[in-house]
Parts: sequence; structure tokens; C-alpha cells
Amino acid sequence: MERNREGMRRVGQRLMGPGAIALMGLALASVPSQRAVRAAAPPPVPAAPTPEVLREVFHNGEAGFVVTEIAYALGPDAKGSGSCPAGMSRGIRDLIKAYKDSPDGQRRTDEAEQAYERRVGMAVHAGAGGQNLCMHPELAGPDPLWRMVSGADVRVDGIDLDGQDSAPGKRPAAGTCGHQDFQGTHGERGIDNQFYRVVGCVPGFQSTGQANGWQTEMYTGSWGILISLKGVDDLRNDPDVQVGIYANADPIQLSAARAALPYATYAIDQDPRFRAVAHGRIVDGVLTIDPVDIRLHNIVNSMKDERVLRDARLRLTFTADGGMEGFLAGYTPVDDMYNLQFGSRQSRTAKGDLAPERIRIQVSQGREDAFGHTCTGVYHALQQAADGLRDPATGRCTGISTQYRIRIAPAFVVDTPTKSVNAPLAAR
Repeated sequence: MERNREGMRRVGQRLMGPGAIALMGLALASVPSQRAVRAAAPPPVPAAPTPEVLREVFHNGEAGFVVTEIAYALGPDAKGSGSCPAGMSRGIRDLIKAYKDSPDGQRRTDEAEQAYERRVGMAVHAGAGGQNLCMHPELAGPDPLWRMVSGADVRVDGIDLDGQDSAPGKRPAAGTCGHQDFQGTHGERGIDNQFYRVVGCVPGFQSTGQANGWQTEMYTGSWGILISLKGVDDLRNDPDVQVGIYANADPIQLSAARAALPYATYAIDQDPRFRAVAHGRIVDGVLTIDPVDIRLHNIVNSMKDERVLRDARLRLTFTADGGMEGFLAGYTPVDDMYNLQFGSRQSRTAKGDLAPERIRIQVSQGREDAFGHTCTGVYHALQQAADGLRDPATGRCTGISTQYRIRIAPAFVVDTPTKSVNAPLAAR
């Protein structure tokens, strides 16, 4: 450890050499625009880390980080913002109530309570052939009571994924479909966030909604994300940086107050599918990367899914504690997003087997109830709003722009096999 610290001091001195102003000037601004349409006031400047902190973080131009906070980067809540002028989407509870108020939905004289609730559930959750609509949402048409974000002046944070300020009627960028971009909270143009457009009028995706708590399992040690930087010569401007984004093979280390500990050691997942390396650059203190495909773990209720981002980008700035904060964004295949966040159609057990359908249905219907959506409604809305990963053969887009707000803390990232002490239990 002492040798590592000495190495950090040396790299700090190297970075502080001719670039002392660069390091001390980490009053990080927005990436300068190459198009006049991007001209806007920069976002607030994070406090810069001191040279002493940076010497702790970097070792011979390399640094490791662990993601400590991640959530969907959504826009303002519907209430008071004008984002949902047509009102909120109606959820499964509304469908159940409507059915119970109908003549067919009345409880029969000789019908036990449990049998009645089962019949009601079948009526609202089953298609014509009796198949569950969360498992087969394509069997029903779009939900006429689904509402999407449509307010004219809604502003959101995030990254411009397609390189232009897209709008209906305007020629879409290559590989995308026509859609309406958002304006940034600081005046930026061209922010792609169609996932927010789909869920922004759903109760569970408001700022206090239950859908915003999906990172809880990360803190129980079920999954995690690591980021590494290599080849860093100047933290203010460096045109050639290697950025790695990996699934974490170790549980996140927490303090007694259940806060993520900085400078813990984590091993990279050895499965190559969960590793991505991209070329990056630092411009005016802002780290960005070229598009790269990313695949990460997602584990909820002991069921395993995969969180996929195609053509993903990062935009991060340093924070006073030596960490970084910003956005991870890309295009999520719409079927993957539905399966991951709503329908649980492909969820697997710890052994990798497809989870029993009964459990997948229970989880899916539980999400409907908790978040306030319908499986068929969100499925068709995702298809309708898809704006990326355009299939050249059909002309249809199969991916939806998705933005995450993330925060990362300094860590030691090592590429070595590791094994959880609970691994024997999962193998039984």
C-alpha cells in the first residue's frame, strides 16, 4: 500500500508539472459546442478536487472507480410542470376497479372471496387465449389510457446521443427515427431521453415513486459497476484516454452508516460480455467517450436480468472528493427494457435457469400495482417511442434513448478472478 501511495504521489507530481494550471483549474465547464445550436449557459461547476486528493486517486496515469449512485435521469414531475397536459397514465388498479364496476365484474352470490379475486385478476391480466399479458403484452393492443410526456417547455438533463436537435418532420440522424428532443435545464439542445417521455406520466416514476429505488440491490451486494481510466496525462485536456466500464464481481463495501466506502478494492467480472472499453477524451475538464456497447448485471428479488446500453456515452466531471459525477446514456433495446423494468419475461435464477413463470408473473404484476402502469400500456409505448437502433431492413427503431445519472467514488479496480463467500449457496 505504501508503494501504491508513493506511486500516486509521483503521478500527482507528473500531472502537476507543466499542467499545474490544468489541475488547479478543475473548475469544470461544459464541453464546448461545435454547433451554434448548442450555445447555452454551462451547468453549475462542481467543486474541484485538490492536488492532494488527486494524488490519492491516480497511479501512473491510471485510476479506478466504483459506481455509488445510479438512477434514471428523468425530467420534472408531472405535477406543476406541465409535462403531462393530458393527465397521468391510468394503471392496473384503475382497470381492476373498472372491471369490478362492470356487470361482469360483480361478485356472484355463491363466489368465495379468493375465487372472485382470481377471476378479476384473470379478466384484466389475461389475453383472449388465457395467456398472461405481462408475459405476452403483444397479444393486446395499446392502452388507450396511456399518457406520454408532451409538454412544450419540459427541460431535462442528459446527453445528446444522435448529434442533432431532433424534431418531428426533420430528417433523423443516421440509425435513428424521428422524435422530439428535449432542451436541457441549462439551455442545451438535442437531449435524447425517450424513456422519460414514456414513463414521465406514470406515478411510480415521479421523484418519490417506487421505480426510483432499483439501485437498492446494489447496496446489498447483488451487483455493481466499475469504471477505470488509463493513459491520463492532463486532467484538464487530454485527447487520448482509455475508459473501461465493467460489471463488478464483488459486493460494494459499506460503512457502518451504509455509505459506499472510497478506496475499496473490487475485481472486474471475468465474463467478457460484461466488459466494455472505449476511447475517451478530456476537454475543459469534462470526460466523454466514443460510443460503446455496455452490458451490466441487474438483480432484483434474487432474479437476474441484464441492463443493456447500445452506443453508450459517458459525460463525467470530477468532484471535490476525487470521485466523478454525470451521465451514462445510450439506447436500450425496447424488449430488453420491457423485460428488465416491467415484464420479467427473461428473468433467471442464480443458477442461470429461466425463473418459474409463476414467479415472473407475480413480480411483473407486483410492479404494475406498485408503479401504476399496465404491462400492455408500457410495452406498446416503448415500441412507439423507440428512437434508436434503426433496423435498415424494416425502417423500425428497436432501441429507446435512456439516460442515467451516476456518481462514482475512487476505488482500486483489479482484473482478477474473485469468488463470493456465498457462491456455494447459489450453486445448490
